[in-house]
Amino acid sequence: MKTYKPFKLGLLLALPIPIIAQVNWKAPEGIDTKSTKVSTANGRAVVVTANPLASDAALRSLEEGGTAMDAVVSAQTVLSVVEPQSSGLGGGAFLLYWDQAKRSLYALDGRETASAHIKQNVWITSDGKEVPWLQATKSLSSIGVPGTTALLWEGHRQFGGLPWADNFKRSIHLAEEGFIPSPRLLRSISLAKRIGINHSRAFQALYLPNGSLPTQKLPFRNKKLASTLSRLAKGGINEFYRGAIANELVADIELQQNKNKTVQTITNEDLASYKVQKRNPICRKYRSWQICSFPPPSGGGVAVLQALGTYELLSKGNWSVETVNHWHLLAESLRFADADRSHWIGDPIDLRVPLKGLLEDSYLRKRASAIKAANTTVRPLPGKPKGSELLDLASQPRTTSGGTTHLVVVDVDGNVASYTSSVETVFGSRHLSGGMVLNNQLTDFSFLSDISGKPIANRIKPNKRPMSSMSPVIVFRDDRPVLAVGSPGGWLIPHYITNALIGSLDLKLSPKEVVNQPLLSVRPDYTVLEKAGNWSNPQNNIHKKLKSLGHQIKYSAFSSGLAVIQWHKGSWHGAADPRREGKAVSLQ
Repeated sequence: MKTYKPFKLGLLLALPIPIIAQVNWKAPEGIDTKSTKVSTANGRAVVVTANPLASDAALRSLEEGGTAMDAVVSAQTVLSVVEPQSSGLGGGAFLLYWDQAKRSLYALDGRETASAHIKQNVWITSDGKEVPWLQATKSLSSIGVPGTTALLWEGHRQFGGLPWADNFKRSIHLAEEGFIPSPRLLRSISLAKRIGINHSRAFQALYLPNGSLPTQKLPFRNKKLASTLSRLAKGGINEFYRGAIANELVADIELQQNKNKTVQTITNEDLASYKVQKRNPICRKYRSWQICSFPPPSGGGVAVLQALGTYELLSKGNWSVETVNHWHLLAESLRFADADRSHWIGDPIDLRVPLKGLLEDSYLRKRASAIKAANTTVRPLPGKPKGSELLDLASQPRTTSGGTTHLVVVDVDGNVASYTSSVETVFGSRHLSGGMVLNNQLTDFSFLSDISGKPIANRIKPNKRPMSSMSPVIVFRDDRPVLAVGSPGGWLIPHYITNALIGSLDLKLSPKEVVNQPLLSVRPDYTVLEKAGNWSNPQNNIHKKLKSLGHQIKYSAFSSGLAVIQWHKGSWHGAADPRREGKAVSLQ
């Protein structure tokens, strides 16, 4: 494994600034269109997660003297119980963690890996066509080696303060004794039924007993998951990757494999050999701030830094959301960044990623010069950054959105965690083991390995991690963290985060105002505006003005779940996206 050095902020600053809402399977994490209230909190320590029960569990860890990392473990294990459609022990995660005592930033990669036995043609049919995406998500071959549990263990080993088992108390209790299922959980179960659950009797038995949704009149229990959590709390990492939990997981998969001998999926050896990768965070100066995010196999972190860098060069201080100029330049910056991540980003164990070149000032100036102030660019081509001279690649078609969650924590000592985790689509593969939802993250790989003989950076290969859009962010000013933010949302994650960062840093919006902003997203050939935004206000009529610049406009209900904490006037302030069921809590 490559040698890892924690990121020291002062060192990098010296470098060159190189009722129920409708659901849609194409955006599995649907929103609650009736939700308008924003949960906020402020104090010496703040937690924001996507579910009130997870936020309360994380706060309890802090109250008991735990660190931000203890709060992450507590929150994630509870989310595995109460928000299983989005994340869990059977998925993967990225953690960006600021250790205040060491004044160092760490990036822990718990992304899933493909089995050592996977074949490049796993998503290609016998007649040479791509397997339909929805069909692929149900396959055992879509399950990657889970990394979330290993990341929690490694993070706790490095940064935890409480005993490991103490951070499991609330999740075990909720799984054993039950909780009232939230409207969003029930909505997600309905969506899972629509996209396909006939392949998973375990899913049907747990989440649709007798063919009906769980009721909000009775506690919902997951006894098998309670047992899994209890064994993990007592036995630690070895129990999950080499012990009884691992054996049960492989046995459950093999039971299904008996029906189809050609299935390529994970083995005991794959589980035993899984390792968390310690990455070097990627950072870039944006005006007077230093923005840090996650490196490849995340493409989202690169996209955020590129989009901000391009926007900074083009905006020239014109930051008002009342002007079409702001929205046009934001859309174009996102579109050009998307073209690059579709082309250049993959797990660097396979093809070298020209990471330094993608973030250099000179490269972003060249990209910005191709953006026109008077009209939009349809389907921009990827650029040619320094370091890519020997790479002749093809671009991957854009992936579908996925089931993901994000949380942020700052503790009383100033440690900061920005953490994104996922099981991919809604309830992942819908396969279960030990009460855990098993991911379908391998559908994040390109189904095609090459186009016209040119390899795709995000092609599937043994032991490789698929490209992700997850992009946890921590922002620094004067060598100290001042903001942490992230979001779920599949391919659109860096779009949401870029929008949030501009709102917070340039427009001076509070966390509450940031999560309430209208959202904009892009596709290669059109621009998407959030349905709830007042885009046709006669005073500025952004819709009409964008169309006059050549933007093809569509509207959508976006599935963001922004979690934000920000330092302001001597305390931390947090807010949870009202589009989900999040909650901000604090220690005074």
